[in-house]
Amino acid sequence: MLASILSLPEKQFFQRFIIGTILFNALALGILTFKGLPPDIHHIIEVLDHICLFIFCFELVLKLIAQRLSFFRDGWNVFDFVVVAVALVPASGPLSVLRALRVFRLMRLVTAIPSMRRVINGMFAAIPGTASVGGVLFVMFYVAAIMATNFFGKAEPKFFGHLGVSFFTLFQFLTMEGWPDVARPVMEKVPNAWMFFIPFILLTTFTTLNLLFGIIVGAMESAKEEETRQDMEAQGIDAPVESTEVRVAVIEQNLERLRDQIKALNKQLKKL
Repeated sequence: MLASILSLPEKQFFQRFIIGTILFNALALGILTFKGLPPDIHHIIEVLDHICLFIFCFELVLKLIAQRLSFFRDGWNVFDFVVVAVALVPASGPLSVLRALRVFRLMRLVTAIPSMRRVINGMFAAIPGTASVGGVLFVMFYVAAIMATNFFGKAEPKFFGHLGVSFFTLFQFLTMEGWPDVARPVMEKVPNAWMFFIPFILLTTFTTLNLLFGIIVGAMESAKEEETRQDMEAQGIDAPVESTEVRVAVIEQNLERLRDQIKALNKQLKKL
């Protein structure tokens, strides 16, 4: 009996129940933000919020008893533990300000849904690559900001008066939000300014950012492949060590051999 209770967090129906509880808790916390809510309704929503918190605590207690110290070896378990622990902070006293962070309970939806968890894993896996691209992007921004301040500072001090303003203006160029409203006044005073603006946009927005997105997508695919490999190993299936690119290359080679064999067989049939 005890073993079946401790295994509840691993059951699919219980996981769906937790997801439903998280969504309901999100709705309740949203309703509590409405001003002018009748006291009776407010009290009922608060009670429902406490019930949701009790369910989350019950789930964590079951996991702690079942997994013991290994519970804290999983980063997602630690995340759930911290999020729920913050919600248990007293509503009064010096730590009462942390009660505002109870909305982070909704982030548990990420740990409850595998596809969302895969996205977060991919984002963390992409941090080294994105840091390198971010470093390159920062250097480009710094050089461009100094150049823009020197080129256009006197002509248009509102946008390029000093280094900080130039950084902000160039970031506006990066987002492609209203950049013509900045470029055209500058070009009225410095006609050749387009020779600076267009290469900057091409190098940052269309090149560097696309490279950044490519790194993130690649990291997410690797995270999905690793998760699939772990699932296969958990089921006792030998998981392939090769990457997706290697497996695709092997499949293409096998198809090419099969195509040659079919051609050879057709030639023999024609001779007959």
